[in-house]
Amino acid sequence: MTPFELALESELNIEWQKFANEWLFKWHSLNVQGMTVDVDRFDGGRIRYGGIQFGHQQQQIFWEAINRYLDQKIHEIFKRWDADTAAYPTTMRKSSIAGVERILRVFVQRIIERSVDTDRRVRGAGYPQDVTPFDSTGNMSKAHFEILRLAEAHRALVDEKITKEAALPAQLSRKQRIETFLSNHRGILTVVGIGVAVVFGVLKMVVG
Repeated sequence: MTPFELALESELNIEWQKFANEWLFKWHSLNVQGMTVDVDRFDGGRIRYGGIQFGHQQQQIFWEAINRYLDQKIHEIFKRWDADTAAYPTTMRKSSIAGVERILRVFVQRIIERSVDTDRRVRGAGYPQDVTPFDSTGNMSKAHFEILRLAEAHRALVDEKITKEAALPAQLSRKQRIETFLSNHRGILTVVGIGVAVVFGVLKMVVG
């Protein structure tokens, strides 16, 4: 794992707990007299309910907000990956993408599983065992598809860079550069050498 993945795994563990405690838990207020639900809708607005049951409309809004939250988080993570790993060797960046995929999939699964449990408890109003769990297959698939889509897009860009780097000529050592220069300019160097010899010959005759 790269430093980015190690930091991401720790961060998303904290983020999962925060979402469960600060967003999902507030929905239980629907079952408490005199309490209201007031949570982020993740589109610039708020969700506010009070004194009503968790019916079909409320459930739909609940899951739409969760879908938006996960979509935003997935895009945010890949955007940060692109910036934070820019200095990594390209081969390391490519292997890092698989790690980011895995960590995000685990995060999505944990969020959705806790959301299903919250949905069931709120609908059951204290008797969740009498309520059929919400089918979150579509929500899970949507989030996983977005993870895969972004991972493949970034992988393609990294592969393109690897191909370009492989096509570049190898960096020559100082000795090799000198040898290459001498080999490529042999004729000119010969003329220069003759010219120098002539000059020295003339000087020798004058001095003599």
